[in-house]
This record gives sequence, C-alpha cells and structure tokens, in this order.
Amino acid sequence: MTRRRNGNGSHQLLDITDKFRRGELKLVKVLEDAGYLSEKERVAYVDSIRRSVAQKRSSEVLATAHSLHNKLIRVLQTTKNDGSRRESQELEVLMEVSRLIQTTTRQEEGFERLLDLIKGVIPYENATMFTLNRASGQLVVGAVRGQVVDLIGGVQFEFGTGFSSWVAKQKKPILLNELHRNASPDAPQIGSFLSVPLVVQQELIGVLNLSHPTNQAFTEESLRLLTLIAGQAAAILQRIVMYEEMARLAITDELTGLYNRRHFMERMNHEVARAKRHQQPFSILFFDLDHFKRINDTCGHPLGDRILADLGKLMRRWARGTDLLARYGGEEFVAFLPMTDSTQALIAAERIRSAVEEHSFPRRKRLTVSVGIATYPEDGDQPADLLKKADLALYQAKKLGRNRTMALSLGAA
Repeated sequence: MTRRRNGNGSHQLLDITDKFRRGELKLVKVLEDAGYLSEKERVAYVDSIRRSVAQKRSSEVLATAHSLHNKLIRVLQTTKNDGSRRESQELEVLMEVSRLIQTTTRQEEGFERLLDLIKGVIPYENATMFTLNRASGQLVVGAVRGQVVDLIGGVQFEFGTGFSSWVAKQKKPILLNELHRNASPDAPQIGSFLSVPLVVQQELIGVLNLSHPTNQAFTEESLRLLTLIAGQAAAILQRIVMYEEMARLAITDELTGLYNRRHFMERMNHEVARAKRHQQPFSILFFDLDHFKRINDTCGHPLGDRILADLGKLMRRWARGTDLLARYGGEEFVAFLPMTDSTQALIAAERIRSAVEEHSFPRRKRLTVSVGIATYPEDGDQPADLLKKADLALYQAKKLGRNRTMALSLGAA
C-alpha cells in the first residue's frame, strides 16, 4: 500500500530556535558593551550562532549558548571579587541563575531552585512563578514556595484572572508596599507585594510574584534585583521550552498531534511484551481515508492537511486513555488497543468508522474510512506479523468496497 505524507515539517522548532538565537545575540551585545568581550570573541560567537541556526543545528546553538554563559559566569566571578558584601551576594545569585540556564531541562526543578535562590537576597513569605501556556494563552502556576500569591483574584484579563495577568499585559514590574488585605483564613496575609514579568525579546514567558505579610518589606532595590533575576529566569524557561519542544517533536506528528510512526513502533514493542507477560489480548487497527488522493489532487494539499488534522482530533476523542494512536504515513493511521479481543476491536472500529462517515470535515467534505484489524494471539504473536496482517485486513476492506471494517479472524462488519 502506497505511503504518502502531508505536512510541512517542524516550523515550531525553527521558530523556537530563532527566538533562542536572538536571545543569545542580545547577550553577546550586553557583554560587548560592558567591555567583557573582545572584537575577535564577539565575531566568533555571532558567526557560530548564525551558522548553526542557518544549518538548522539546534544542538550547536545550545553548545554556543553554553560557551557564552560560561563566559558570563567568569565575568560575574571577576566582578564579585571586587564588590561589596551585598553586591557579592547578589552576584552569587546571578551566577547560580546562569548555571541553571545551562543545566536545567525540567521546568519544575529549575523554577523551584530559582525561588530558593531569590529568597537568599529578597526575603519573602510566599512566591509564585506563573508561566504562559502557549496553547491556551493563559498564565498557569509553574512553581510555588509557601502559598500561591496574587491580587484581585476573580477579575479576568487577557492572560487569565488575577493581578498577574495585568502585569503580563503591561510587561512592567509592580511594587506595592502598603497593602492592608483582610485575607480569609486560608489565604496568605499580604502587606507587601512584588510582581515582575518574565520577558525575552518582547515575548511574554511568565510572571513572578513575591509577597510578605508586613508593610515596606520590599524596597526599590528589591524591585531592581528581582527584575534582573526575572530576565535570567525568562532565559531558563526559554531554554526548557526549546528542549521540551524538541523532545515532543521527536515523537509527534506535527500535523495531527498524534504519535509518529517511529515512536509508535517503539511503544508497541514494549506493549506487546507486557501483554505476553500478563497473557492479555490486544488488537492493532489500521485506518485509511478512502479516496483521499482525490482531495489532494483536486483541492490541494493545504485542504488535505486540514482534513488530516481534523481526523487526528476525531481519533483522540474516540480513543480510550490507554490506547496508542499514531499517524503511520500519508492518510494512514494506526491504533494499538490493549486488553482488547477481536470482537471488542471490531466494535471499536465500527464506532470510529461511523464517526468519520457522519463527520463534516473542512469545506464540508464528507469522507469515509476503511479499517483493518489484527488481534493477538489468534492472528500472530510478533509485532511485525500483526502489523502485516492488520494491513492485509485493511486491503481486503478496501477491496470489498471501502467504508467498512475487516477483522482477519471475524471477517467484515
């Protein structure tokens, strides 16, 4: 069966890499303006960053970033040796933040460590790190020390409810030192409140809030230092987002949001071994959109892409939480249904076949799907054999007229 593929590649990864590149170029300029980089070093760093991005080598961009951040640590260490005790403490925090940028790949771990570092120079009772969810466009809690702290809860702004969303919109830090909140018993008492946005290249990343029960607990110097740390914190999150996106794209089909074929095969081998251990049945379903080539040929691949993405959403609604779904190639999809015998698989396949037939796709297109089913153990006990037999059942469903399901051990539905 011919495998074709709609989709335009990893635009999201390229976008994230480019934003990361711009952040690193900005750091080069800061170090150069401060006199910490020679002209030769500046040219070398800039050329390395641009070359690795042009060649789409994200790993080289990160390697260059590590080199830059090591340079920054050495600069801060030199400055620390010449500074006062208070400045030395602040620089120690900034050096630790810079190390976090290089070493942290997990958001929760990085931000909890960051909140602990901040407490060493800006004493607080409660701290909350909000991060911007890229999918929903809303702020969500990323890390907390003490209790979650915000003001004017319940008021809706662009990025969610609460004062943090207003700070996110304005992209400006706020210091409030004379608060007299009659808090409820389960809410923190807030006398002083400090909120700073996390921004990289004018792009909002999140918001950081601190609170203290007494008035005048924070100073303008606290605001200055937290704003400086927030800039570094935004760089940490940007790096984490890049790593997480690279990891997600490595296993996901960008167009449909389902797993890609390679990851499905890896997971399926694991699931088959587990089913054999526990002597449990499972079924493999192959789905193929009928006459999909006509859509691409007559309406163009952009509409074909939209239809495939819509089908991906339909399949996620159909599947159970334990099912494994993937785009196998082109208009063909595959599902692994654990603890499902052939009779149950046929019922499940009929549900998705009917759902597709009744669904109105983009541009009010009406489409159908054919489904082939193979079940362990009656149709085989090896992943490759079962996939081959599910594909054979799909071929027979097509041969019988399409828009039907076929289980090798049971026949057509």
